[in-house]
Order: sequence, then structure tokens, then C-alpha cells
Amino acid sequence: MKRNKSCNVKITIRHQDSVHIARSLAPDNISGPNFLRIRCWYFDEKLFCNVCVENLENPKRILSIKNTLNDILINLKAVLDSIT
Repeated sequence: MKRNKSCNVKITIRHQDSVHIARSLAPDNISGPNFLRIRCWYFDEKLFCNVCVENLENPKRILSIKNTLNDILINLKAVLDSIT
């Protein structure tokens, strides 16, 4: 039996406006390929983002997680620059 290899990346940032940051990232989480899951939420002045990619036997999916993380970090920087 073949095991399903996956990659899970978690980002945690402490910021007083974590609620606004999470909301600004939410539109990016609406749709995507079925092997990619993105979730961003906030709690107690912390922003949490979790990105998971399943079935990593396909090398293109590894590139997919890299590109997704890059997009999240670029958007996160833009949000932080605009509120500070």
C-alpha cells in the first residue's frame, strides 16, 4: 500500500491587527486545486496560516506549495505595509 505523502506549512505572526490581516487574506482562500488547502485565521492578536499539499508524488505539487507560500508572504507584506 502506497502512503500519501503531504507537506504542511504553518505561519504564525503576532500583530495587533491580526483580525484585519486574516480578513484581507481570505479572498485568496476561495478556490484552488483539490490537492491544496489554505486556511488563515486569527486568535488573540495572532495570525495563523496553514498550507497543506497532498499527493507529493507529482513534482509539480511541490512547486505549487512554494508558489502558494510566496503569494501569501507577498500579500502579507503588502497588508502590513499598508496598515503601519
